[in-house]
Amino acid sequence: MSNFQLQLLHAADMEGGGGDLLNAPRFISLVDYLEDQYANTLFISSGDLILPGPYLSAAAESSLQAAFQAAVEKIYGLEAGSMSGIMAASGRIETLLMDLIDAAAVTLGNHEFDLGTALLAGMISADVNGGTAADVAWLGAQFPYISANLDFSGDSALSGLATSEIFTQDAFQSTLEELLAGANTPKLAPAVIAERGGEQIGIIGLTTQILESISSPGGVEVLGGGSNDMQALAAIIQPVIDDLESRGVNKIILSSHLQQIQFEEELATLLNGVDIIIAGGSNALLADQEDQERGLFPGAGEPYDTYPILTQDAGGNDVVIVNTDGGWRYVAQLVIEFDAEGRIIADSIDDMISGIFASTDEQVAALWGDLESAFAEGTKGQIANDLVGAVAEFVAEQDGNILGLTDVYLVGEREAVRTEETNLGNLTADANLWYARQLDQEVLVSFKNGGGIREPIGDVVVQGGDSAPSFQAPGANPAIGKPEGAISQLDAASSLRFNNDLTIISVTRSTLLDILEHAVAAAAPGVTSGQFAQVGGIQYSFDWNQPAGARIQNAVILNEDGTVNDVLVANGRLVGSAEETLKVVTLGFLADGGDGYPLGEGCYTSRVDLMDAFTDDGVFTFAANGTEQDAFAEYMAAMFSETPFSQAETPASEDLRIQNLSVRQDAVFNEPVEPLLRLYDAAFKRDADGAGAGYWLNLSEQLGAVGIANNLIGSQEFVEQYGELDQSTFVDLMYSNVLDRAADAAGKAYWLSQLEEGADQGMIMVGIAESQESLALID
Repeated sequence: MSNFQLQLLHAADMEGGGGDLLNAPRFISLVDYLEDQYANTLFISSGDLILPGPYLSAAAESSLQAAFQAAVEKIYGLEAGSMSGIMAASGRIETLLMDLIDAAAVTLGNHEFDLGTALLAGMISADVNGGTAADVAWLGAQFPYISANLDFSGDSALSGLATSEIFTQDAFQSTLEELLAGANTPKLAPAVIAERGGEQIGIIGLTTQILESISSPGGVEVLGGGSNDMQALAAIIQPVIDDLESRGVNKIILSSHLQQIQFEEELATLLNGVDIIIAGGSNALLADQEDQERGLFPGAGEPYDTYPILTQDAGGNDVVIVNTDGGWRYVAQLVIEFDAEGRIIADSIDDMISGIFASTDEQVAALWGDLESAFAEGTKGQIANDLVGAVAEFVAEQDGNILGLTDVYLVGEREAVRTEETNLGNLTADANLWYARQLDQEVLVSFKNGGGIREPIGDVVVQGGDSAPSFQAPGANPAIGKPEGAISQLDAASSLRFNNDLTIISVTRSTLLDILEHAVAAAAPGVTSGQFAQVGGIQYSFDWNQPAGARIQNAVILNEDGTVNDVLVANGRLVGSAEETLKVVTLGFLADGGDGYPLGEGCYTSRVDLMDAFTDDGVFTFAANGTEQDAFAEYMAAMFSETPFSQAETPASEDLRIQNLSVRQDAVFNEPVEPLLRLYDAAFKRDADGAGAGYWLNLSEQLGAVGIANNLIGSQEFVEQYGELDQSTFVDLMYSNVLDRAADAAGKAYWLSQLEEGADQGMIMVGIAESQESLALID
């Protein structure tokens, strides 16, 4: 028997809620061309087909109805004008585009659940209200959404759409006639069998185990969920593999969405029988030299690895891992052969053929010969272009609503906002803090998850094919009145597309430290965890070489002028009272414990939800009061309507708010803070309070250690605690407070002689506190 050749076209993380949807027509034209180059082709998406944002919301607008109906009729081969009852809705445009390219399956990612299970149900289930074509509001998806580790039985919106059985691809499809006759095909399954060239190919879906902490899956249960545990996942997936093999299916693809490609790399070694793994959720770009020479998408970072990654499973068999960047930016092509037993033949992969194709005009023209052919009447590119163009036209109106100005590119790329401080992270965290302070001036800190920032704001410009990209402030669009450097409603809606509600919570100082620890708990080279925080009103350093939970080294809460308000952590230890409370502003999602944050009911002493508290509409009304987009819009109008925002992005080695000690020296404190903390012990026989330590830190350069010591001695607390002390009693007190012993005669005589010669008491306090004996006690 001859080898079986398969062309696998794949993608992940299309996330077209923002401007990335505009890449879809070029993407689809690439698929349209490539699918005809080989006899046996599969297209699979490994999750996050949708994402909240202006383009997802726009799909429900009545003004798009005509374009939507025309696309439905063309894609499903129906008579023009027959589907007059069809109803556009959020998610249905993305569903149409998958059906346009005959997707064999789409994995359920985390973003499919962001707006609840009802939206997902509305995307994939048919809606028939009578017996004629005009009574069909939606035909439903003609592909299955798959996941073997999700149980839908407890969710009212999805339970009736799910099957636990494994069917062939056609079992999930319904013609118009079948729908009118009452067909009720499933739309959700653990896996699906696709038939190509007389061969059966099993496709298994897999969803991130931390779904419940990063999205809103309703009554959907994550089997083996709660934390990333590849052993647990392997125990769930292996029986599905075995089931497929028992049916004679010996070519198996795992379409996975685990958020970090390192998890798929680990999982591959724990399974037996999977041939190809598509990694989703990580946006990890795989590209070899030939791919890069062909041209990456503008603004692309360094590839994670070459395409594809070859590894081995638990039985020593070859496994291929593939992935690419999201946002409809690339079509990935794997051309591979299987032997008679269904094992992949690694040597059949030709690097000059298999690889990635960027969704650019240049790449489309290179394949088709010219753009006109790619988008000619009747092509899939043309159908996608008409549909997406109608959405873009509607959304463009938002791009003319100007919020404020910037002189710089605002960095919002996944690999940045989930690993380090960025200027966009700072800007939006500061906006939330400013917004909260309009209601309560006592709010000190703002934190949000980097995963909530979905796009940068600005333009990536490449002058020529060999030129490095230039990252620039948003360009002008005279057609809609958008000036150079303007940040628009569309920019805000695309970048902050979840538009989370904001809330002010009162937390203890120890809880705030737990929050910071969680923000950096997953930080590691190459890891882009969404829990990584972007912050305002606080500055801290962390060491990712320390165990999670013990990584924050130093942290201070800042005043608006950048001076220190409160010392929270010094040398890895909490400073001041653990139970003292302070107010912070964050996303309602995080306040409820989202993204695994150590919050939720019982973790704060008070809570004010800003959607309820804010009654003043302010300058802009496109977003609800109390939400992130409204905070960003009002802040830009107040602070940057005339003078542009100009904080240029810095490398991690120069970041100040979030200092990663693997790439820079700790600069939270300009000078060592321990001597100041020792002065508190010397003066009051207690630990320093954070606010007090912050106050004296701001004066340390002016006063010096001795000046601070003299001020502590002259303080009301000192006088109330000890009264008026003569020199001898003062020296005795220092020995007792600092060294925990009575003064020896020689030592006391020395310090008294210093006082008699003109030294002040502050100098004596510093001398004893910094003595070798004192420091030895600390060690």
